[in-house]
Amino acid sequence: MSSESRRPAAAIAVCVAAGLIFYVFPLLGALAVLALLIASVTPPGTRFLARVAELGRRPVVPNGVARREMAPVPAEPETADIPCDCRVAVVIPAYRARATIAGVVESALRVADLVIVVDDACPDRCGDLVRGAGPRVRVLRHEVNRGVGGATKTGIVEALRLGARYVVKLDADDQMDTAFVPEMIAALERFPEVDLVKGNRFADPSTLRTMPAARLIGNAGLTLMIKFSSGYWTIVDPTNGFLALRADAVREPDLAGLAERYFFEIDLLCMLGLRRRTIAELEMPAIYAGEHSSLSIPNVLFTFPPRLAARFLRRLLVNYLVVEINLGSLCGIVGIPLLLFAVLFGAHEWAVSLQSGIERPTGTIVLALLLFMTGFQLSLQALMYDVQSTPRTLKLRPSRGHGVREAEPVRTS
Repeated sequence: MSSESRRPAAAIAVCVAAGLIFYVFPLLGALAVLALLIASVTPPGTRFLARVAELGRRPVVPNGVARREMAPVPAEPETADIPCDCRVAVVIPAYRARATIAGVVESALRVADLVIVVDDACPDRCGDLVRGAGPRVRVLRHEVNRGVGGATKTGIVEALRLGARYVVKLDADDQMDTAFVPEMIAALERFPEVDLVKGNRFADPSTLRTMPAARLIGNAGLTLMIKFSSGYWTIVDPTNGFLALRADAVREPDLAGLAERYFFEIDLLCMLGLRRRTIAELEMPAIYAGEHSSLSIPNVLFTFPPRLAARFLRRLLVNYLVVEINLGSLCGIVGIPLLLFAVLFGAHEWAVSLQSGIERPTGTIVLALLLFMTGFQLSLQALMYDVQSTPRTLKLRPSRGHGVREAEPVRTS
């Protein structure tokens, strides 16, 4: 029997199995059978399943190759002679940073072998201020503004092309202390399993007083949503843009597929969380010198939550239904639909009671409560399973003269 003739039989067997699994929920079972049938016997469906399976193993971006939309404007000829054996490359996305860019580049040169400044279509052409800063400084320019994420991606691709082993992302507003760059690189060298080191501004509670109240409240809410979306439940400061990447790890994610503008750092974190990679947080103080942030709070409120929800659903689909099916998968598959059904059923019965003025039977009320409690408990168990299986996040503390050391857990008497 040929493979083509076996396909319909296999599809029917899969559909029957799915129907038996979901027999408790007739509507859900019917939808599952229909979806599997379409996916098994139609070319679009097979392509969709193949696409889902590939989410957990994105192809490696070749060294120095980028998609067309990532191609930066070529550098000036005098900046082309860059050493190809650089170990640490610092990428600085620059926009309206004419007052600080020279000082930031000077500080970065003390701790890096190569500094890549990406002028993101700055009206003041701030990149021109450092174009002649030396052979270890490379300046690229976008003709169209693509945001901090787009500029960072352009810089990372250029750093990989030049053979950098570690890539550090540094903002041009002079709010990141370059003295911590050697500590971050030391962490990547000491812990081979770590692919990303981020700054942690909240390790010392006293530093919270230096952060504006609006930004502190916004960070708290955004941090909770990022934990759901990325799976890094023990991360403390996920919105910190001061980060260092291992080149071997940054080649894996499809850089062109990562978000641009201010969502880039979060999207990178979600991408690593999707692959359950180990990351680290390095304690450092927050620096706020009164600079005006171009991050729009309304833009964050209306654009970040839908994106985070999409990343959360993608993580659940890949890690709990494609890569493996475990106890958390079973609790979620049964608990979440049951909880939603209980809420809708209870709301419907309540609305009918209000309209008719007749109290619902005791059995109906008990049934709604029982379904809600069961669905809630199973959903809670699925959440607890996800929290317990979170990818490891190392907590690092700078140690003067000795690189970095892992922070000890707090002991209570």
